[in-house]
Amino acid sequence: MQKIPLSLVKPGMKLAKAITKANGMAIVGSGVELTEALIDRLDGMGIDRVFVVGDAVAVSQNPTERMLRLDQLFRRLNDDAYMVKVKAYLHEYFAIKAAADAAAATPGKG
Repeated sequence: MQKIPLSLVKPGMKLAKAITKANGMAIVGSGVELTEALIDRLDGMGIDRVFVVGDAVAVSQNPTERMLRLDQLFRRLNDDAYMVKVKAYLHEYFAIKAAADAAAATPGKG
């Protein structure tokens, strides 16, 4: 299951969770296969994200790319000292992971 922006939804994907209104009333049930018309209708209703079955959108496993995304992901949390520390720890982890991956990809000298 993956929560993705409606702009990335393609016809044929299936909903993993029902789409509901603020009051809890279901608009579209889980397991429904999305069509172009339904996607357009959801867009018109202001639905911006949905849960779909499986991993519909590939998420980069590249540590360097993940490290570069940290600024965007934490952009609203710069006033929270705890979250600034979390961001720093994640940055350090991804930097070490990227260096380890680069070292593993380089043929040994000797």
